[in-house]
Amino acid sequence: MDIYIMRHGETAWNRAGKIQGSSDIELTETGKELAVLSGDGFLRDGILFDRIYTSPLSRAVETAGIIREKAMNPQAPEPSFFVDDRLREMCFGKYEGQVLREIKKTDSNIVNCFSRPSAYIPDPTGESYEHLFLRIGSFLKEVLLPLEQEKELRRVLVLCHGTVIRAFLALIRETPLDEFWNVSQPNCSINQIRLEHGQFSCLRERILYYDAPEFLNRGIL
Repeated sequence: MDIYIMRHGETAWNRAGKIQGSSDIELTETGKELAVLSGDGFLRDGILFDRIYTSPLSRAVETAGIIREKAMNPQAPEPSFFVDDRLREMCFGKYEGQVLREIKKTDSNIVNCFSRPSAYIPDPTGESYEHLFLRIGSFLKEVLLPLEQEKELRRVLVLCHGTVIRAFLALIRETPLDEFWNVSQPNCSINQIRLEHGQFSCLRERILYYDAPEFLNRGIL
């Protein structure tokens, strides 16, 4: 079974370089276009999904809906579309809505968050990396792992967020926490994961079905 883990399309906060986190920010028109291009790319590659899981945040749900319209297997067993709260973006508390490049000039803690996560201290309204890994690990074990027993499922899409994707990849690879941000995940980037004999492995990372260099450095948040 192949699992495709995909980031949502562009939002206004992505464009402005703001820390987005759990704030529910909608897609821009460009974000919708990137999702359409990605859906067309799946079709060209003959990739149709038997099941889709999405974060509850609107930018993810809307992106997932566009892919569903474009690249859902018409013979997919029902129900085929699920919203799971464990896939929501990491909560950055008081930092959400602030421009990252500006706040990094005066706040060493937010610098640690994106360069040395082991030293990051979330505020009381934020989320720790430990908690992020717990909920993504739960989704891997309780939702994705059992899918291998459903023989009618060949391809599954997980539509989520940049930090959540990095958590998936870090857990599968068992990479150190301070290497967490070494992986770039632009809007609508796609990662192909193989589930076979109860084991997850990374086949391809950061697949993009659009050609827009200005998006390639938007890998954070």
